[in-house]
Amino acid sequence: MSISTLQDINYLISNINSTANKRTSQVTEGTGVSTFSEILSEVCGNSTDVSGMFQSAFSNYNVQTKVGNCNVPWKCWDRNDFPIWEYFKQDTSADCLNNWRPTGPEPPQTDRNVQKGLSQIDYGQMVILMPESLQRKMEADPVFAEEVLKKVQKWKDDYDREDNAIAASLGYDLYLNQLSKSYCIQLNEDGNVGDHTVTGGGFDDPHDSSVTVISSDDHLIIRKSVSKESKVTVTNAISTMNSEINYESVAPILADIRFKKNPES
Repeated sequence: MSISTLQDINYLISNINSTANKRTSQVTEGTGVSTFSEILSEVCGNSTDVSGMFQSAFSNYNVQTKVGNCNVPWKCWDRNDFPIWEYFKQDTSADCLNNWRPTGPEPPQTDRNVQKGLSQIDYGQMVILMPESLQRKMEADPVFAEEVLKKVQKWKDDYDREDNAIAASLGYDLYLNQLSKSYCIQLNEDGNVGDHTVTGGGFDDPHDSSVTVISSDDHLIIRKSVSKESKVTVTNAISTMNSEINYESVAPILADIRFKKNPES
């Protein structure tokens, strides 16, 4: 999908009169995820492999499911120069980066080589990394498979709700923010989401003139990673209190927490 296509879509959408709250809701609800009755029907019918299950569940994304022992230390996964783009290539495996180790200080996200690597990830991609034990259980038990799909969908809904609220608070276009995202998600043997990275790009300058733009490059690609260890408490809180959270009001706080890490350090 080209930038011009995304801008054309945005132009049409921008003519629809709606409030910021409604737009945030529409973005997170309109992400191309099928209903689970449809998914389960597909699983019991044509999709008896995990690749088919996830592709049916997230039909608006190009989904790759990679089975194997992904064992990357968090200190590597979290670095800006961790080549997350390798997972998105067709001919790579879930364990292809297990032996990757950094050399030298961590570069900023604006580093030319980091941006060159991230630019290899097309928009609307999703990579699911999972152990073989999870693959076997999902393919043998459609009910368990549906539970795993629900977990991943809920994780994505929660992530997008928070991320789009932050984007709105910074003055970015919510639709371009959502359309530009690609996801790399690691699942454990129970189908729970662990370490993950989401990439996306701001194609226009933020509407809020008070926002500091860290690069004049309109095609800057942002990489966001979260560790399963550091996210456990927050995830539980969101799961329990989801209906109580006003993401628009807490977005500035979330943005401050997210961007406190200095990429130059």
